[in-house]
Amino acid sequence: MNTYGWAARDSSGILSLFHFERRANGDNDITIKILFCGICHSDLHLAKNKAGITSYPFVPGHEIVGEVTKVGHNVTKFKIGDKAGVGCMVGSCGSCENCKQDLEVYCPEMIWTLKTFGGYSENIVIDEHFAVLIPNSLPLHGVAPLLCAGITVYSPMMYYGLCKPGQHLGVVGLGGLGHVAVKFAKALGMKVTVISTSPSKKNEAVERLGVDSFLVSHDQEQLQAAMGTMNGIIDTVSGPHSILPLINLLKTNGKLVAVGVPTEAPEIPYIPLIMGRKLIGGSAAGGMKETQEMVDFAAKHNIIADIEVIPMDYVNTAMERLAKEVSTTEKQTMNTYGWTARDSSRILSHFHFERRANGNNNITIKILYCGICHTDIHMAKNEAEMTNYPFVLGHETEGEVTKVGHNVTKFKIGDKAGVGCMVGSCGTCENCKLDSEIYCPEMIWTLKPLHFAVLIPNSLPLHGAAPLLCAGITVYSPMMYYGFCKPGQYLGVVGLGGLGHVVVKFAKVLGTKVTVISTSPSKQKEAVERLGAVMDTMDSIIDTVSSPHPILLLIDLLKTNGKFIVVGVPIEAPEIPYILLIMGSISNGEDHFFRHTLLANQNTRRIVKIEEKTMNTYGWAARDSSGILSLFHFERRANGDNDITIKILFCGICHSDLHFAKNKAGITSYPFVPGHEIVGEVTKVGHNVTKFKVGDKAGVGCMVGSCGSCENCKQDLEVYCPEMIWTLKTFGGYSENIVIDEHFAVLIPNSLPLHGVAPLLCAGITVYSPMMYYGLCKPGQHLGVVGLGGLGHVAVKFAKALGMKVTVISTSPSKKNEAVERLGVDSFLVSHDQEQLQAAMGTMNGIIDTVSGPHSILPLINLLKTNGKLVAVGVPTEAPEIPYIPLIMGRKLIGGSAAGGMKETQEMVDFAAKHNIIADIEVIPMDYVNTAMERLAKGDVKYRFVIDVANTLNSSF
Repeated sequence: MNTYGWAARDSSGILSLFHFERRANGDNDITIKILFCGICHSDLHLAKNKAGITSYPFVPGHEIVGEVTKVGHNVTKFKIGDKAGVGCMVGSCGSCENCKQDLEVYCPEMIWTLKTFGGYSENIVIDEHFAVLIPNSLPLHGVAPLLCAGITVYSPMMYYGLCKPGQHLGVVGLGGLGHVAVKFAKALGMKVTVISTSPSKKNEAVERLGVDSFLVSHDQEQLQAAMGTMNGIIDTVSGPHSILPLINLLKTNGKLVAVGVPTEAPEIPYIPLIMGRKLIGGSAAGGMKETQEMVDFAAKHNIIADIEVIPMDYVNTAMERLAKEVSTTEKQTMNTYGWTARDSSRILSHFHFERRANGNNNITIKILYCGICHTDIHMAKNEAEMTNYPFVLGHETEGEVTKVGHNVTKFKIGDKAGVGCMVGSCGTCENCKLDSEIYCPEMIWTLKPLHFAVLIPNSLPLHGAAPLLCAGITVYSPMMYYGFCKPGQYLGVVGLGGLGHVVVKFAKVLGTKVTVISTSPSKQKEAVERLGAVMDTMDSIIDTVSSPHPILLLIDLLKTNGKFIVVGVPIEAPEIPYILLIMGSISNGEDHFFRHTLLANQNTRRIVKIEEKTMNTYGWAARDSSGILSLFHFERRANGDNDITIKILFCGICHSDLHFAKNKAGITSYPFVPGHEIVGEVTKVGHNVTKFKVGDKAGVGCMVGSCGSCENCKQDLEVYCPEMIWTLKTFGGYSENIVIDEHFAVLIPNSLPLHGVAPLLCAGITVYSPMMYYGLCKPGQHLGVVGLGGLGHVAVKFAKALGMKVTVISTSPSKKNEAVERLGVDSFLVSHDQEQLQAAMGTMNGIIDTVSGPHSILPLINLLKTNGKLVAVGVPTEAPEIPYIPLIMGRKLIGGSAAGGMKETQEMVDFAAKHNIIADIEVIPMDYVNTAMERLAKGDVKYRFVIDVANTLNSSF
């Protein structure tokens, strides 16, 4: 069939008219008269042969919609006159595992539309299986981009479970993919945050697309406030960008899914993946069944892409614009001049920049005056190490309104307006609802970018009112909140500077008696004669001073029940004499950052009394970073109502013990008693204990405490609690006994030998938990285990007990016999043998990577099947580079996992008892521990040392 289209002839990418032939319509084919075709970045890249794989002449186009003009004899899905679409692919083998699961896009023989003559043409002939039916309710021009951009974001949202009402989804990038992801997410009832490099896109995102919040990706303050809030993130950006800040935005179990392909493989730090059980996954476009589902969903919710329709002869200009990322949806900006600091020298100079255009809820203020605050100086010099340069100062801003948005009701053009310390907040949290936006977790400081304004009465001279927008509200707010506003009260004011002199003025107007406290005798006359200060004992003090100064003398000035409020920020934390607070019932608030009162009461004394009773204990401790252990006497707390006391019989030695003893992470507190693989016998139980009785065998693993009330704790994921207490941060198991809340101990079945079960409380749960969570636990699945050490050999035992096929991947060929003959693995790969790796490509459902040393990740990803999962439980010393393309093209993921929660740890121990699983160990006496540590550092152990604590600790006294 003769056809005309537009084609590129060479890598210039310039398109021109081109005549070619389509195949005739076959029995299973439909012919589509093309009405519209979207332009995608892939069209541009292939036209210019950016990937080095383009065959010329090249007709782009894979977002194709039109009308069916012919159908083959076997066609059942379409009839002539139907509206149909063709997306990213036009063929696949039809018989492989992926095709049978409706995942044709992952078929090894899949044919990309871009590898044929595409949609910049009159018509296309295609097997009906690779076309979708377009509902009549959808305008064709608006639905065309959904056949690439739409399915590219819809598919991962469905597969990774980022589609539930109430979930919080981040969308990185607000372009062709990103804006469609927002529309789908909002239709699904999700909370959506857009993360972008362009502050100018905020109005578009919030006001037109209806996102709930907007983060500027280089604004560290915004990112910090949003940490740990998102269930998932769809990353649509292809340019280089940092991944760690995105991972930090995720909640525990959060998912970061890449659909854009960065030009360089980003470094992925494993620690935040492991410590939050987070994952990084990829996703290509969906299969044909899912693409039809996506189109039907779009029709149901009236979702189309935001587009600009162009004629065919404009296509080269459109390509140029696309390359420059010019979009008709971008808002105009406003040229502005100011003075800025470029670096920490604090020197200011002339600066040109752009403000965003005035939005519907905005006002534009012509600035007439701006006050200078100490904070301006501190930020200009980057003293808090959070300044982004260039930095334009000023948060005491006053001027005249020159423009108002459509929705503005508070201001009119010509009004006098002011902007103070903040320019935005979430508007929905408890603080915002109480008109306390300054305490909103998402509040945006003016010193970071203009939005919140106050009306200035005409009676106030603007130059004199400007400082009130910072200094004034900083002192007025605590005076109102803490009740320092009653006539006749005595108020002390520390410091007579920008803040202090305004306090005095407010207080005198309120009828309060005021005493100024200053280091400068010369200010007495100023305070008394001009500002009206007096001398007396005080009901309250407002401390405005930021430089170091003693607090005790100030507290002594207060009456009983007096209040001491800080609004200045000392550069060093002052020592607070709590005894004076207790004996005088004085409160100490810090109003500059949050409202918090420290009140002493009977609970303070009750807690002290509980801690008075202790229990003498001996153990072995490291005193310094040499890591050498020796006998150590210390005290355990007495057994409480919810506690059990365990006589320690055995304790495993883990690599973490070695690292902490030598302070490798720089966080060890000495003396340090290692040990978090603890087993023994219960010798005492508290009144409220229900899980244990005296004589039971019990174990303690990686943690000894958590908050008990956070979302993670409520879901039995205590190990991910922000307040979780590691056993390694207390005196651990290289000791006689331990006292612990019963919740953080597990019951050891009598059938398990204690010395063999001890390592399961760390190594065992560390591999068991991800196998359960990531679904790598089904009979017949193929699991790879990287490394055959303390973690790896236990992973093999669990996997075999679950009926899985197991392959060990190791750098050591000498471990093959051990793995195959004794542990019963099904195959063994030497990680540097390329022939073995090539033969095993695409064969594994999942891989548990237990190795902490540097190693390449790409060969492991290549071993995975489509939808395969690589889970890291070892922590490499350097963040590995992770290539996104194999993740995206195989819908594979890289996840992390720490040890499991207490419920799961008990399940693991019970599973081990049922299948008679214990660790392979070497039992040692207590006085051999330093030699064992040396051997462990060299890898000279099979596979875990366990200390016979009960029988050998006493002999070392």
